[in-house]
Amino acid sequence: MGQNGIVIKGFPVQQNGQDFIIGKASIKDILTYTRYTERLIIGFDEDEKPIYNPHIQRKVETSRVNKIADFLINDPEAMFPTNIVLGIPMSMISSQFSHDGIIEILLDEKVTSQIKLAKEGYQDADVFITIIDGQHRIRGIEVAIERLQEKAQRDNNILAHTKLENLLNVELAISYFIDKSLEYQAMIFSTINRTQKRVSQDLVYSLFGLSSEDTPYKTALEVTLALNAHPKSPFYHRIKLYGGEYDKKMSPPLSQATMIKSIVGLISESLRESENDKYKKRKELKEQKGQKFLPFRKFYANNQDSLISDCLFYFFSTIQSKFPQYWIYDGLSKPQNILQSTVGYEALLSLLVEILEQETFLSFDRNTFNSYINKLENIDFGNTTKFPMTTKGRKIAYLTMSLTVFPPSKSPDIREIELSKITNEL
Repeated sequence: MGQNGIVIKGFPVQQNGQDFIIGKASIKDILTYTRYTERLIIGFDEDEKPIYNPHIQRKVETSRVNKIADFLINDPEAMFPTNIVLGIPMSMISSQFSHDGIIEILLDEKVTSQIKLAKEGYQDADVFITIIDGQHRIRGIEVAIERLQEKAQRDNNILAHTKLENLLNVELAISYFIDKSLEYQAMIFSTINRTQKRVSQDLVYSLFGLSSEDTPYKTALEVTLALNAHPKSPFYHRIKLYGGEYDKKMSPPLSQATMIKSIVGLISESLRESENDKYKKRKELKEQKGQKFLPFRKFYANNQDSLISDCLFYFFSTIQSKFPQYWIYDGLSKPQNILQSTVGYEALLSLLVEILEQETFLSFDRNTFNSYINKLENIDFGNTTKFPMTTKGRKIAYLTMSLTVFPPSKSPDIREIELSKITNEL
């Protein structure tokens, strides 16, 4: 602790031209300059006041948090050997100097004063130091402290007092990243979790959506959130968002990751290329290396994201209107037919791509897709024997719809051959 604020100390580390600081701090000290929050600062205005993205909330899993708290309270040898990763904005650094290979950073007093307000219950208090990786651990620590404080005060429990004091003095290893962009923070988070264990793609995509830069991922996330939130959308509350609170019996049929991946897949040529496209300006995507038809790429390159959401909105609204008995889903039971399932969504999306390849649309409205979808009226999507909710069922559904909407000009058509083969394999 410095005379006028918190001092962070650590060793500078360089990897592939990137630098960060590795240090340690007690839990007591860490919680004076950061804490768990659902909000994330995406930048600062001219008055150095933080700017937030109101559409993103960084939620944690309550069950996982409680397990961490239980672990800290009940296990006398509890420890966290892996680093907490924090992001420090340059505007919150009062001074910085190095000596004998050690870097010392003095944080602005606003950092600690806002944390104090947050602890006192002020909802609008700002948490300037971002937890890039370790939110569940920090929140688990906070819950453990709250439990021990309550027990110590209520029962004057000596053991609880001792456990609380020991917990506050536990030291954690920390990696500090100074003034990194949100895109870079998301890359750090993704890399850490993907290389250590399988991480929810919903979480990765949510974090990337916070980027202040344009990326296909950010556009896909914004489209997904909009489609899920609009009361008249065919996807209204149909997408399971990361961090959302759902009743145990409730299970939205589509995941946020599925939606985002499918949209990005119509902007970028492959998942590998989508990683490269993140670093390109929109107009650069007007050019394309391969031959794959990417209907949303032109919209994205021309800064017409609204056409992406309009296209999906009106196409699936037409499906909903034409087949309400198959599309409408209460979210409580398991999907009853293929149109209520993920594979059904993917089959319909394949049909949409084929339609967009056949005809050029400058805009979309409620009548755009009627002539195509009306041709599907005699298909019994409720027949789960013919259309099982599997990867084969997805292919069967798509080929059946494709042959109906775009009948073969000559026989045998390659689609007929493929459909016959897959059907015989059931």
